[in-house]
Amino acid sequence: MKAADFIFSNRLPHRISRHLVFWLVFLVYFYYVNLIPSKPEDLLNSKTYFDAFKLMIYFPVSVISVYVAIYFLLPRFILPEKYVSLFFIVIGLTIIYFFLALLITMLLARLTTNIPFQKLPVSFKWFQPVRYGIGLPLTSAVLTTIIKLFKTWQKEQKENELLQRHKIETEMQLLKTQFQPHFLYDSLQHILFLIRTRSDESASTVLKLSDLLSYILYENEKESVSLEKEFEMVRAYIGLKKRFYPSKLKIQFEQQAINDKLLIAPLLLVSLVEDCFENFLLSDKRKLDLVINIKTKDKELYFQLECKNSFATEFKNNKAQHQWIKSFKRIEMLYPGRYHIEVDSENEPASLLLILELDEIGSGIKKENEEFILS
Repeated sequence: MKAADFIFSNRLPHRISRHLVFWLVFLVYFYYVNLIPSKPEDLLNSKTYFDAFKLMIYFPVSVISVYVAIYFLLPRFILPEKYVSLFFIVIGLTIIYFFLALLITMLLARLTTNIPFQKLPVSFKWFQPVRYGIGLPLTSAVLTTIIKLFKTWQKEQKENELLQRHKIETEMQLLKTQFQPHFLYDSLQHILFLIRTRSDESASTVLKLSDLLSYILYENEKESVSLEKEFEMVRAYIGLKKRFYPSKLKIQFEQQAINDKLLIAPLLLVSLVEDCFENFLLSDKRKLDLVINIKTKDKELYFQLECKNSFATEFKNNKAQHQWIKSFKRIEMLYPGRYHIEVDSENEPASLLLILELDEIGSGIKKENEEFILS
């Protein structure tokens, strides 16, 4: 039996086990607090232990108090926050527990002594009903209620975490699918144009698109892919864009020292580049100068985009950070506390810098310096 199952499971065997363990511990405690020798020598006298055992007759009062608290007071008054009603109910229950303990005291007196109850010491007649009818029952009820509240809070936390995880997964799927339809439609339109004009680039363009779509369809379902594979898809994507807009694009791609053991969420960098194209090439009049700089240092990825077009003022009015908002949301969900983003939309060209802490498999650094210009 796992500890979590023992504590939180609602299965009947686990619940019975929890209650048995609790009452076993409580019985030991109950017996210990009643074991009060008047002098050290009494510890060697069996009567001391027998007297403590006789006081176990008050144990049922604590049992009643505990189950009334967790199965009646907690769900009907504490959780609904009916504190005024709870106050009066507790007073009434305390009186009931006191008189129940008083009856047990009378029974104990009849079983253990021939002295009339009225002539017994006050400490016996009244102190024991107060102690075992008010003190211990209320203490045990409060303790178990706190434990029950803690378990309820833990259960709600787990349920909230599960719902949050499902929400994130759903949002992630939506963010992933947002990349594909627009790009696919745009690509097919340009390929159709190349085929109609019998361009020599038709076959190679279809092959590049096939590789990229294969990556989108199959790798997109994985939690992570190699950083090098993502870089390849970024290059394939900007290569297609350059082929579709040969006169409107000038793209510079710089890749420096790369750790080839790093993993990244698929399409994360491709979507950032796609957002840039989508927001800079909305009309036939626009031209785009794009600089992409990629490097890694230890387990950190440095990804920088610089975007400049002939309508830079219009872009500033739209605020650059809004252009990448969907990609930023995905980064926030996938890498909480492990990313840093800087966006500069006030100066020309507009720029984005993403610093991302990635996971690594094995070790080893691939030293590569690469730079090519598509002009």
